[in-house]
Amino acid sequence: ANMLSLIVYYIAHNPDVKRKMLNEIENIFQGDKMRPITKDDFYNLSYCEAIVKEVARIHPVVSLLTRYIDKPNKIAKYHWPADTMFLINIKAIHNNDDDWEEPNKFNPDRWMDENFEPKKNSFFMFGGGLRLCPGRKLATIELVCLMALLFR
Repeated sequence: ANMLSLIVYYIAHNPDVKRKMLNEIENIFQGDKMRPITKDDFYNLSYCEAIVKEVARIHPVVSLLTRYIDKPNKIAKYHWPADTMFLINIKAIHNNDDDWEEPNKFNPDRWMDENFEPKKNSFFMFGGGLRLCPGRKLATIELVCLMALLFR
């Protein structure tokens, strides 16, 4: 619900993004407001998915992750004792100047380049590693389809 609210907010405040999104939806559904969304429709809603990713980058639903080590370990050139808990600031990672061009700018187009892949460990929309969200695909499908239903 929070993510959908933020998606609507950013679409409303960015007329160029809204126009591109509406064009994509119109090209796919051809004005048919009653036809159910198919799997192929979902895969063709790439700009809508780019909007979802960009909103998640700017406003992550979970802004802090925790990780715990139970044995001493060397991480990032430092020796850490057992029972250390790390707080990972996702919002800071998603807005890092070293990893993102104009990180504070809402720009879904950055996700539209076929060859674009965020730098390693620079995008954690659904966490990462062994604790990667098991519902990530369902959540993405739901958000993209809700956008299409809401705006078509």
